[in-house]
Formats: sequence, structure tokens, C-alpha cells
Amino acid sequence: MKKTIGILCTVVLLFGFSVAAFANGSGESGGASASAGPITLTYMSHQDRFNINPKINAIFEKEHPNVKVVFVQEPQGGADTTHNKLVTMLAAKDGSIDTFITDVIWPPELAAAGWLLPLDKWFPKSEQSKYIPAMIDAQTINGHIYGVPWLNDIGHLFYRKDLLQQAGINPPDTWMDLVNTSQKLQSSSMIGYVADFFPDQQLMCNYTEYLWSNNGTFFDANGKIRFTEKPSVDAVQFMADLMNKYKVVQPGITTMQLDDGRVIFTEGRAVFHRNWNYVWAMAQDSPESKISGKIDVTTVPRFPDGPHTTTLGGWSFSVNAYSKNADMAAQLAVFLGRTDVQKIRALESDTTPAILALLGDPDIVAKNPVYLSWQKEASNAKARPKSPFYTQVSDVFQRQLQEAILQNKTPQQAMNDAATDIKTVIGQ
Repeated sequence: MKKTIGILCTVVLLFGFSVAAFANGSGESGGASASAGPITLTYMSHQDRFNINPKINAIFEKEHPNVKVVFVQEPQGGADTTHNKLVTMLAAKDGSIDTFITDVIWPPELAAAGWLLPLDKWFPKSEQSKYIPAMIDAQTINGHIYGVPWLNDIGHLFYRKDLLQQAGINPPDTWMDLVNTSQKLQSSSMIGYVADFFPDQQLMCNYTEYLWSNNGTFFDANGKIRFTEKPSVDAVQFMADLMNKYKVVQPGITTMQLDDGRVIFTEGRAVFHRNWNYVWAMAQDSPESKISGKIDVTTVPRFPDGPHTTTLGGWSFSVNAYSKNADMAAQLAVFLGRTDVQKIRALESDTTPAILALLGDPDIVAKNPVYLSWQKEASNAKARPKSPFYTQVSDVFQRQLQEAILQNKTPQQAMNDAATDIKTVIGQ
């Protein structure tokens, strides 16, 4: 824990971040309690590209006439920037943002630091059962729930259905099916399989899918390292073979970031592409896409004796432990993840619901038929390893994993070296 505090203090020095109070100019969020008079709740979320938040805020304010809801957009720069800004704010015990979005990998760190309000009182297990199981698991730390899921994001294998149909080939079930089809259909102008092995969270997400689909485990239930074992070593070997032996992936796979690969696919220069929910709309509806009507999507492949398992992404709403209006802030978090609110977002924006039943809702499926097939995939999704030190663990692991992919180390040596370094981080 001392190590964590030291890291967090460094972040505080690097990033100044405070949000002014909106209720009374006093530097506090709302100031007065709900019973004493009108209060203001401030929540932070993604950019409201479809201008839905005013409608949603008005619903909450109608249900709670003494509350004014104010939306603040997350800082530009991606998830890492948002994470660092939140850490800075919370480490300073700044309660000016009452409710905020959390990525699925953040709760172990933020809850361990005492920065998140447990939501058990407002979000009971009877309600949690409606949501994607892996999203609830990601937000559950030591038996307490710290976030209400509202945006579902999972990994998929997108593919050119026209090319597979012309060749009389079924979508791949196993990873070797993907290799064989890629080798058959690729050419000088067509890449077989576009993935992302750049050393960031996308590499971790790709790796865990190979790991889980080979019956492997990163940490066991007691937090013991398991990625040095054969399932993981074989999965890493396969990742290296995709580039060096089978030669079916794009050039520059270890230096190319996620959306650069997406562009290759939507420009019609790849057979397969592993990516997230957003690619479906980008490929089908974007005017820049050259493959509209030519694609389909399936779950990521597996090894012969393993399961189909996709990596979980997505976002939840959590509550600032330093909020001056914690009870109402918790009610707001639950509201923002509520069924009717998620349905509004699904119908009026591109937000994929985190409630399983909504992925089969007739109105939502009429707009996005693909959601019906994603319902099963979401049920089988898994969250990345839970650890208060996940950020440091993943940074160490990514470096060693890339060493193996680039053949600078054997997969076993890379995994052993990662374990040595990670044991220092987590104190084993």
C-alpha cells in the first residue's frame, strides 16, 4: 500500500485537476444536504455527441425536484487521461464531481484507496443480476459493489462475409481455422488478420483472449501468478507465430495502434479484424467505409479444447467517496445505469446496453439486429485480472509479452521474467 500511495502522490504532482462547484460557488458540490434545500449533483462522462444528456438529466430532476444535475465531459486524451485526472482529484479528497465513469479495470485500485463509495445499499444483488455478469464482477471488490454498468463493450472478430462465402468457407471456430483461411484468402492487397499487438491495454485484451481460449489463467482466486504455465506459454507462442511463422497479420502489428488497424479493415484490405463494438457502425454506416454490407461478426476463436471467451471492456458509474451528497449521488449512479435510461441511449445514440435483456429488446434489435448475437457473447465475456496494482502489472507484462512476440525471448523466458518483475510489484 505504501508503494501505491507513493505512485499516486507522484500523479497528483503531475496532474492538477479540480472541478469548481456549481451549486453555491463555495468549492463544494452542492453544499447543503438533500433535506436542507436544493442541491447540485455533478457527474462526469463521455462526450455527449448525440445531445441526450439534457433529456436524461430532466428525467432525474423530475423524479427529484430538489436536485439540479450538471454534466461535465471527461478530459480529452482517452481512458488513461481520465484515469489520471480522477486519481489526482480523489487523492486530494476533492468531492466536486459526485458521480463519474469508471473503466472496468479501475475499481480494484480506486476502491482499495478508499475513494469509491460502496453501492450495496442502493444497488442490491437483485438489480445486479440484470447486468452482464463480467461487468458486475469487475465492479465487485471484497464482496462490495462499486459501480453501476451502463456501457457494454466486448471484443469481436469481424470478417468479410462476402469473401468467405465466395470461397465456401465458414467463419473460424479455432485459431488455426483463422490462420488457414487467412493464408488462403490473403494476397498482396489483402491482409489475412488485423490485430493489435501495440504495448498498451489492447495488447492485454488480445492476450487474455488467447489465454482464456486455451484454458489458461493469469492470477488464480488467491492472486497467485499462473501465466507462467503451459496454457499461457502456448498462447504467447501462437501470438508470435501469427507474425513470424504463419505471416497472416499486418506489417507493423507491434507498433500500430488499434484504430489504425480498423482503417485497414474498413478500407477493404483485410479478411479478419479483432476489435470492439464501435467497428460495426464504422464498417456499415460510415461514408468512408468500403465494406458496408460485406461484413459480419462472430466471437473470437479458441484453441481446440478451450472455450470461446471475449475480453470485457465497457464503463460503469461510480460515486466519489468525498461527495457531500453521497446518498443522492448514489441514486444518480443507479439511475444512469437504469433500464429505461440505457434504452434511451441505445435508441438515440450508439451506446450498447450493459443490461443483458436490452440486447434482445425488440425496439433496440430493430435498430441494431447485431445486438441479438452479441447477447450470448456478452454473457461469456471476462474481465481482465483484478488487482489494485493492475496498471503497473499490465505495463510490466506488456513489455515482456512484446519481447516474446518479437522473438527477443522465448515465450517461457518472457513469462518467467514478467512473473519475477510482477511479484515485486504486488509484493509476493
